[in-house]
Parts: sequence; C-alpha cells; structure tokens
Amino acid sequence: MAPWEPPATQELEAAPPEVAPWEPPAVRGPSRPALPGKPTPPLELPLPVLVLTEQARRVSAEERPDIALKLNTVLEEMASEGGSRPVADTFHRLLETGKLEGLVDSQGRSCRAVAVESLLALGFPYALEVRPEDLEHLRSSGRRRGMSPAIPGAMLLAWLGAQLAQELGRPTGPDSLVTTQVGLSALAMVALWLAPPKSPVYRVGLVLLALVTCLGVVVPLVQGSPVGLWAVLGGLVAVLLAALRES
Repeated sequence: MAPWEPPATQELEAAPPEVAPWEPPAVRGPSRPALPGKPTPPLELPLPVLVLTEQARRVSAEERPDIALKLNTVLEEMASEGGSRPVADTFHRLLETGKLEGLVDSQGRSCRAVAVESLLALGFPYALEVRPEDLEHLRSSGRRRGMSPAIPGAMLLAWLGAQLAQELGRPTGPDSLVTTQVGLSALAMVALWLAPPKSPVYRVGLVLLALVTCLGVVVPLVQGSPVGLWAVLGGLVAVLLAALRES
C-alpha cells in the first residue's frame, strides 16, 4: 500500500440477531443438572399384578399359596370390571411370559387357569384370543379340581363305616386295636379333607393314613392280632387318590 493512501477500513459484518427486533429477548433461567440414573420404563403389567407375581417367585414354598390367592383375587377383580383391550393384553402377557407357571393358591386353583378363566370372562372378541394350550390347561386343571377332597374322603368314610359296623357286630365287642386304627384313619381323613394339596397339613394327613394302613397289614402278620380289613382297603384307596390329587 502506498504511503499516501489512507489505511483501508474493514467493515465488520454484524452477526444476525438471535431474535427479531420486535421480539423481547429470551430470558434464560439457570440450567438444571441432569438427574442420575435411567428413566423408569413404562410398566408392562399393572403394578399390583407385577408386585404379586414377583413376590410369589421370591417367597418360600409355604408362603407361595397365600400370595397366589391374592394374585387370583386381583385377576378376578380385573375381569369383573368388564372387557377392554388393556385388560386383555395384561392377561395375554401373563400367559405368554410364563409368570404364572407353577403358581397354585391355597384353594388348589392354578393362577394360569384363573387367568384363562378371566380372559374368557371378558367376552367377545377377547375370549376368542385364548390359545389352545391355555384352554387345555384350564380343562386339565378343572378335572383335578373336580376330583376335590370329597372323593378320597368319601371312599375312606364308606370303608370305615363298613369296618365300624363289623366291629359293633362282634360278639366280644369292638377290638381296641381296630378301634384305634379306625380313629387314626378318620383323623387323617379330616386333614386330607380340609387342607389344600401340597400343604404341610395335607402331607401330614397323607403320611398318617399311609402309616396306619401299613400297620393294619403288618401288625396281624407279626402278632396275630385282628386286622380291620375294611379300614385297610379304604386306606389304600384313599392314599392312592389323595396322592393322585396332590400330584
């Protein structure tokens, strides 16, 4: 540049404004720090159902039937509110994920069977969405429940009645050993009748009945004492039916 020429002036380009001239400037508050952790994902199941299904997996085997009973109550209440897509989807998720497998309440009802019954109770079109394998489980569960404690109890009661009639007809009166055998068998029958399958009381009754029945067979062979034949036969049948019901 020549010494007589004035220095060139460079025009500064004005930065474009962030807002239009007629708009008030934006007021920015202090930035919030990000909270630690991950956002909570949406629940796939209603909270009461989710809590009970998880709790049923973590408690002991003795406490599980009570939790399963609460879960079945919640499922039935959901079905009683009427059919809707969210409720039907809840039952579908429970059945498809296998969260109800092996859960049986204190009344002997399978949670999976109750879920299928509840889905059917929603009516059209949700009842048409039940899978064939779930329907088959409901039928088989119904057959097991249909046997109920009345069948082994009634069988044993009939045989004990026949034994009692025979003992009362003896000229020498009832035998004390047979009377004890009948009494213990009746006590075991009460436990099998009132307690749900797989419960401690049910298994104690089953073991007691099996023990009394075996003693009714073994003691006469060892001591030559009289045996309650009808009580032994009734005990064998009742033990077989009670074991089948528990399984």
